[in-house]
Amino acid sequence: MWWLLGLPGILLVAWGVASAHRVLYPEHHLLPIPHPEPSVEAHRLIAEDGRAFTVWRLRPHSPRARVLLCHGYYASRYQVLDIAQGLRQRGYEVLVLELRGHGDRPGPCTLGMKESADGIQVLTWAKAQSGVAEIPVGVVGLSMGAAVVCQIAARCQMVRAVVVDSVYSRLFPVLCRSMWIRYCVPAVPWGWVTWCSLHLALRRRLSRIDPVVLAERLTVPLLAIQGGEDRRVVPLLGREFYQRWAGPKERWFEPQVAHVGMFAKHPVEYCDRISAFFDRVLVV
Repeated sequence: MWWLLGLPGILLVAWGVASAHRVLYPEHHLLPIPHPEPSVEAHRLIAEDGRAFTVWRLRPHSPRARVLLCHGYYASRYQVLDIAQGLRQRGYEVLVLELRGHGDRPGPCTLGMKESADGIQVLTWAKAQSGVAEIPVGVVGLSMGAAVVCQIAARCQMVRAVVVDSVYSRLFPVLCRSMWIRYCVPAVPWGWVTWCSLHLALRRRLSRIDPVVLAERLTVPLLAIQGGEDRRVVPLLGREFYQRWAGPKERWFEPQVAHVGMFAKHPVEYCDRISAFFDRVLVV
């Protein structure tokens, strides 16, 4: 009889371990490779924990500014390669970072904790290797990549402007919504068990690095991009983040656009708007 009483606890522990593993080791989704594929410089760097990774660099002849570009969850650097090419054509040097557990990089994904350190390392390396006078730096991130660039901006004084596409204000409700969409399980108890398991696995309170927490102390200019048909990050979460941002800010919102769908709908205008924003706030 005693084992019947302990069965719910065993099931919850098993769920927590399995669901946390699925979050930290996301499925690899194959993304189309742009054709023709733009030419990139591939550079191999060593992260703070000793793991090697590759950064792609796209350089125009005389860059006006430097941009670090981060893709989203379940994606890879191919998600943002067309964006990178568009920004290069508009005079920006672009660094494309592949996040841990995505594309060619082994996991685990750390939801921005180590990825933000990787991004700062890339910017520091690029500054040392550029061989030109110091140029201003901006960051662009999509979905989870947007959360990563917020962490980078909060930790790195080089960053002078931020662009986020489909950013969430808090990770927990996005996690619970994703679990409901995929598994039809409620937040209580399954979402909370997964959330606690992630804290144990990463040894960090994830709520402390939520974009909405960082937004209250970020004073650099912001461009926030979001669609009204986003099923992963409901507009309410994006709006909360935007309202909390402490610095100057502007927003591009379209009601009929899905999660990270603005570039697919407006590829030329997307790069034009980001370039115009950086021209105003970065390029003197």
